[in-house]
Amino acid sequence: MGSAMSLPRTPIEWYMLGPVLIVLNIIVLLATGHTLPAAIAMGAFYGLAMALVLVIAATVWNTLRETKESADAESAE
Repeated sequence: MGSAMSLPRTPIEWYMLGPVLIVLNIIVLLATGHTLPAAIAMGAFYGLAMALVLVIAATVWNTLRETKESADAESAE
């Protein structure tokens, strides 16, 4: 059951999605009528913010998973 709940990567590896999120945000902002400089600035800010949210979510997930596994191991003793 523990392996079914685990994330495939570590939290810092999830942050490496930042450049992808930046590019996607820039594309969406350009499609919605923003100027190129505004789209680049806002895309960089929001893309990195989204990546940070992913890191926090992955860290919480790993922490909760490790806490549950240690509680399961203690109850088995």
